[in-house]
Amino acid sequence: MPAMNTDWKLTTPPESAVRVDAEVLAMRAPLVRVHRDDEGTWSFEGPSATGRESKQTKLQAVVGAWPHVAALSELDAGTAVVWSWRQHGWAVEFECECGTCEQPVAGDIDRQSWPSELQPHTIISVEQVALSGQRPLTDIISTPGGIAMLGPGEHRRTVDLMTPVALANVIRRWPHTVQAMRVLQENRGMRWNPDGLNWHEYAVA
Repeated sequence: MPAMNTDWKLTTPPESAVRVDAEVLAMRAPLVRVHRDDEGTWSFEGPSATGRESKQTKLQAVVGAWPHVAALSELDAGTAVVWSWRQHGWAVEFECECGTCEQPVAGDIDRQSWPSELQPHTIISVEQVALSGQRPLTDIISTPGGIAMLGPGEHRRTVDLMTPVALANVIRRWPHTVQAMRVLQENRGMRWNPDGLNWHEYAVA
């Protein structure tokens, strides 16, 4: 596990034990709800996760696999947030008492919230170690051969290290990539800045 303490945003230590929905961990469901119980223990869930099996891992492993979690530095014990596909950000979970609020729901991405300029069936080449969460996703590059998503290191990868994934599933895996995908141009790359929690564009050599 790479040392990430220099960029660590959360008040909870990186080695802390957390619970992750087994479906999210297996990448069969997107991470769309984060909850902290009254003791401050973190839980990470997919849509309709109630009653599903969860597995224990370290908080630093979750942040490495899902960088948008690092934005939750102000999530207090006893509270929860859900991912808003429309706003591309976290929204505080609450119970509406007036009947007129649009309550945030921990759901999967749907056609209504899918960005019109992106084609969900486009095939993206994803480095396997990034897809599995073993290494963080750091770069998105666009070349004449297509779009590749990579972990740390040089851009050159052999075919056996990559996996073809539909863009819809890439977005479900990494919701924070939506805006980068929208503006990515050919022969350009986008690199994730874990300190600023944003993407930086650069020219691909």
